Amino acid sequence: MSDQTPDVSTQPAPTQPVSVQVSERLEDADKAALDLAKSKRETAIANAKLAVSQSETADLTYNNLVLRFAVKYRLSDGDLLGEDGTITRKS
Repeated sequence: MSDQTPDVSTQPAPTQPVSVQVSERLEDADKAALDLAKSKRETAIANAKLAVSQSETADLTYNNLVLRFAVKYRLSDGDLLGEDGTITRKS
């Protein structure tokens, strides 16, 4: 048997294909439109978060007042507080 295995140390290592990236840019008007849309989106998100916060604050204020009135007017479970301010006590 003859030893005809190639010498691996002398063979060049396979090379990776070279990737070339081509950079393109949006036109200035398109970039400005994109930036404006992004800004409007961020503003809308901030406004939505603020609205949620304000709604939670209003709910807490309302619940606090109802509890204060329950103590002040000695309301018990089942008593009703009407929209016009009337108190209907449970019989």
